[in-house]
Amino acid sequence: MFIIPTLTVLFTYVFWRPHEIFEVLKPITIYTVIGLAMFGYMLDARVGVARPRGSALFGLLGLLVIWCVITVALKAPDTLGEILARIGVSFALFLLVSEGLQSWRALSAVAVLLLSFTIALSALGFHQGLAQSACFSRSDSGLDPADTAHIEGRLCDVRTECYEDAPPGAEFMCEHVGMLGTHSIGGRVRYRGILEDPNELAWVLSMGMPLALGFFEHRRTLFRMLVLIATLVLGGGCVIMTQSRGGQLAMLATVGVYFVRRYRWKGIALGALLTLPLLMLGGRSGADAESSSEERLGCLSEALTMFRENPLTGVGAGQFTEHHFLTAHNSFFLTIAELGPIGMGLWTLALYFAFKITVRIQIDLAERPEARDARIWAMALFASLSSLAVSSFFLSIAYHMALWIYLGLAGSLYAAVRKHLPDFRVRLTWRDVALVLSADAVLVSAMSIYLKIKGI
Repeated sequence: MFIIPTLTVLFTYVFWRPHEIFEVLKPITIYTVIGLAMFGYMLDARVGVARPRGSALFGLLGLLVIWCVITVALKAPDTLGEILARIGVSFALFLLVSEGLQSWRALSAVAVLLLSFTIALSALGFHQGLAQSACFSRSDSGLDPADTAHIEGRLCDVRTECYEDAPPGAEFMCEHVGMLGTHSIGGRVRYRGILEDPNELAWVLSMGMPLALGFFEHRRTLFRMLVLIATLVLGGGCVIMTQSRGGQLAMLATVGVYFVRRYRWKGIALGALLTLPLLMLGGRSGADAESSSEERLGCLSEALTMFRENPLTGVGAGQFTEHHFLTAHNSFFLTIAELGPIGMGLWTLALYFAFKITVRIQIDLAERPEARDARIWAMALFASLSSLAVSSFFLSIAYHMALWIYLGLAGSLYAAVRKHLPDFRVRLTWRDVALVLSADAVLVSAMSIYLKIKGI
């Protein structure tokens, strides 16, 4: 399977950003590594390992991309190339995963790859959170660890120590110094690239943790038990150190749905025990947390205003921050603001159908011993998607590459099941569409009423 090594290169580029760390790799672009992965898929197709299968998930996301292009062409045609490239990369990642991985071996290999990334990123964040703090100069252009802040070489415990003998007008941060040229932001651990935001790092780690549970369930060995423990300990510790309230809730959802689904009433007690440190230590509090909550409500109000003023197409994909100084901090309201009800409906239907795939596999194949692997990975992905759904209420991740990769895993799981059981089908019915669109309408209406009650 040629797709496995090429996807390894692609995922390494997406998650680890080696081109930002090593000077020699800077000329390599995302399009280069996507092209390499496409070549791997074509080789697999040539030898018959992979063939186009498709699903309703593929159709929904394809229509969503087309609708994004239409909204931008109508509302902000000068940004069409930029937005098309951004969304096109995410869609390409989905296609490569969902269509390129059509066997248990391939799906398991990529799941283990993402699990190894989860553990390694957790360890890096854990180290960063415990590392000594140092003074960084702060520029006006941002806080990117690679470009706009550099270490001054002075250790510190508080920010005021950085101003001793400093030139007038200089601004400093006192941050934890991590590996690979990274540092914290406001004391919150993070990485770089698509994981530069501590909230998004916490979310991606929460999505990856159920893969360790699936890895252990597949074969219960001592080594796999140690991998599971390391994932939960390092991942949970890193989520705490990101101080992300949304990440905390995402991990609670991940662990909760998995253990309740897998172990019933015993799972409630076990899940509560494992997440107790998060409840005690995770998230922020005080004035900063209160200010952040008020800002988020303001962003939701702006999202509804954009929708009311542009009730069909929204303001255009990727245009929210052109109309407001902050993003929506909510993927559901981001999509209705930028894409209108059609775009929001397509996006939520895609999430719903990914969930439906994992649920139908567990229910319809429950009595088939040969489908054990399918049920194990379906349960793990159900937990990952639960983290995704929870985080979508706190983050603007509708076009995020990690989200589309995990949607691709759901498509890959469906393709692998159909390869072994050709008669198995999961269909999107009109009842599903009515249910999801009704839920969207209730969500928007309820938030509108809530904001009016709050006087926002």
